[in-house]
Amino acid sequence: MSQAFYFEELDNKIGVLYFDLQDEKVNKFSTPVMEELGKTMKDLSGRGDLRALLFMSRKEDAFIAGADVLEIKDLSDPENGYQVARKGQEIFDYFSRMPFPTISVINGACMGGGTELSLACSYRLVTDNPKTSIALPEVNLGILPGWGGCTRLPRLIGLQKSFDVILTGRKMNHKKAYRVGIADKIIAAEWALEKAVQFVEEILTGNAKKYLIRRKSKGLLPLIFEKNPFGRNILFSKARQLILKKSGGHYPAPLRALEVIKQSHGKSIEKSFEIEARALGDLVVTPISKNLVQIFLWTQEIKRENGTNNPDLKGVSINKSGVLGAGAMGGGIAQLFASKGIPIRVKDINNEALAGAYKQAGTVLKGQLKRRRINKYEYTQIMHRISGTTDYSGFGHAGIIIEAIVEDLEIKKKVLSELEKTCAQDAIIATNTSSLQVNDMADTLLHKERFAGMHFFNPVHRMPLVEIVRGRHTSDKTIATLFNLSKSLGKTPIVVNDAPGFLVNRLLVPYMVEAISLLEEGHTINDIDKSMLRFGMPMGPIALFDEVGIDVAHKAAKILRKFMGDRIAESTILEKLIEKGRLGKKSGKGFYRYSAKSKEADPLIPLIIDKKEHSELNKDEMNRRMVYPMINEAARCLDEGLVSRPRDVDIGMIFGTGFAPFRGGLLKYADSEGLDKVTDALESFAERFGSRFKPSDSLQIFARDRKGFYKT
Repeated sequence: MSQAFYFEELDNKIGVLYFDLQDEKVNKFSTPVMEELGKTMKDLSGRGDLRALLFMSRKEDAFIAGADVLEIKDLSDPENGYQVARKGQEIFDYFSRMPFPTISVINGACMGGGTELSLACSYRLVTDNPKTSIALPEVNLGILPGWGGCTRLPRLIGLQKSFDVILTGRKMNHKKAYRVGIADKIIAAEWALEKAVQFVEEILTGNAKKYLIRRKSKGLLPLIFEKNPFGRNILFSKARQLILKKSGGHYPAPLRALEVIKQSHGKSIEKSFEIEARALGDLVVTPISKNLVQIFLWTQEIKRENGTNNPDLKGVSINKSGVLGAGAMGGGIAQLFASKGIPIRVKDINNEALAGAYKQAGTVLKGQLKRRRINKYEYTQIMHRISGTTDYSGFGHAGIIIEAIVEDLEIKKKVLSELEKTCAQDAIIATNTSSLQVNDMADTLLHKERFAGMHFFNPVHRMPLVEIVRGRHTSDKTIATLFNLSKSLGKTPIVVNDAPGFLVNRLLVPYMVEAISLLEEGHTINDIDKSMLRFGMPMGPIALFDEVGIDVAHKAAKILRKFMGDRIAESTILEKLIEKGRLGKKSGKGFYRYSAKSKEADPLIPLIIDKKEHSELNKDEMNRRMVYPMINEAARCLDEGLVSRPRDVDIGMIFGTGFAPFRGGLLKYADSEGLDKVTDALESFAERFGSRFKPSDSLQIFARDRKGFYKT
């Protein structure tokens, strides 16, 4: 392996150790890299003539990405995981035991092992680079910070503040890192080396005390909750309750990390390292960790792709944009583009409608402002990138225009035809439709090759998935442009061929409608929703109807029923609710009744239902009855070529619906269940509840010939 670390000695006896992993865009810790770092630090530990050591990265806007996740994926023995943790702790411990101060100079993203190395240093500087961020995201991979993170961070900044970093995996920018005490000083990125040297001179001349003092938690609360056993017990108990509430108990890593911190408190650093390493070894081999690691690796694959079979195709860079429609989706799209530095022009029929887009964008941004994700200046700059019009003025300069108007095919075709006459000849036109077909809309356009679907999910600022929908005439250049644009917007894209409901809605609607059938068979709203919450979904299917809007869901179900026929259960309850004005959360009542702070299942719903024959199902049978049909339909989607591989189904379901990540995705879950078990259960359901459950030929082929979706 080529060299990764480069030592330079400055004239004033200050050493600089640069990390620059060759042939890689980012620095990451693999076994060979860690071995080289250990040897380098051992050699430097004998340099009694050095006054200080700066640790820096030569990568632009990137400090250290963390450990090589491929190596985590391959660990299968807890003892091996333990040994990896102990070796990392030993190597990083050199930074804390040097005969001179060590200073980590963080410019760009500092994740996982990079943060743990920095915590082992005497001091940490962060640059004002907007891309500078710090995190310990290990819990998102089903593990915990095992190279000293669980040990060092609570000792540095206290228990409460360390919980927010270790147990959530959330990133913090340079300002927050300074506020919480992880960073000792913010320096200018343009003069990082010069400013770091000035910092060294400052601490070596006796001015270090002020930096050490500001790390300590101050005030009455830390005194009450961290300085006495009774307070600490309350603190740990509350943290555990919060983890269970947010995770449903499905994710063991944050709970184990909390236990490690608790067991380590007051112990020597060596004993704490031992506890931490054992916990890492136990977690890294669990199926949950393997699933979460695989999801991470899939997202990394997507970052290297462009959505076509031509990996060298770059597409077009988008500098200006437009959106037709100023509703919730149009406003959400406008906020997203503007937040990423792309000016956007919003068109609607009148100024009152346009005000809705500004309101939608402003609401999202004010939430970010309140949480200190942006400041007032950034808020103003983003809002200034959004402009409105009631005609097509300004659209001639846009590189992309996204249609997000009412879900009516004829209206969309009329508007798209008008748009094509006013936009630039090389502009891409995309539709955000969730249920209508791209090919039907393309019929009205002269240049069909530049038209595709770009399906965002609601709410736009939260949902990470974008379905890029390829029509029969859509060019690779258009797909590559939309795919790369989605990534630049911070989204995870998948490419889907045109079909009713595309991928996610085609799988989700039968699941939701099956929940209605269970309701009609005598199961309660609470039982149905709680069964899927226990399964790991972010919300129950009945609550999801209310969230998306019962009228919207009904329209999508009608379109899909025309295509899927008797594969979707029939019901009249949605029409009845719509007739009564019960549209879900937006109208204050649907299946649930909503107040300012709470919701409850409406006891009037049973009076509206046309009851079917009562069914007796336990929670596992209820789960299978709702989830297995999605597996059945996903097999058809793969067989039809709607998507090219099982990975895209699982990414679509995880990032588009919140399908339980710890299960690895819909098809990973199917493989873990065993396709024979799935097909047998579907056969049984078909006999008891109707032919819609009959296993598809596609599923039976996967079960017979491949034994699974990911097996060959």
